Amino acid sequence: MSRALHLLLEQLDNKERQASSELSAAQLQLQQLVQQQQMLSQYQRNYSEDFQKRGRAGLTANQFSHFQGFINKLEVAQEQQVDGLQSARQQLEQSRASWMAVRARKQAIETLLEREAERKLKESDKQEQKMLDELTLHRFYSQKNGNR
Repeated sequence: MSRALHLLLEQLDNKERQASSELSAAQLQLQQLVQQQQMLSQYQRNYSEDFQKRGRAGLTANQFSHFQGFINKLEVAQEQQVDGLQSARQQLEQSRASWMAVRARKQAIETLLEREAERKLKESDKQEQKMLDELTLHRFYSQKNGNR
């Protein structure tokens, strides 16, 4: 049983490393998307401010249409970015749940192995104590029979 548990522990250790790697990748992906979203928001604010400044100075209908069209494209990009962030957060949570599940299984196997080792140690100590008791009893009877 112990050998099978050790093999299972080895497999779970590999799965845990893989799940940890996937979790790290998901965290990095989310972090990058958050940064991109922040940059896109900042760019949209700057572009809108520029549009307002130019609007005060006067814009032709063509310039106004161009600015407004680009702002609409930025808004669509923002919505897509928000959707991407939501997907990345879901992926992160799935990766975290997978890692935690593998980790819990690995810890359960480790606990079983520790208990098995403790049981074997107690059994060994008990066997040793039994042998010492028998040896002591044998010496006692040998001395008692030798003194007669």
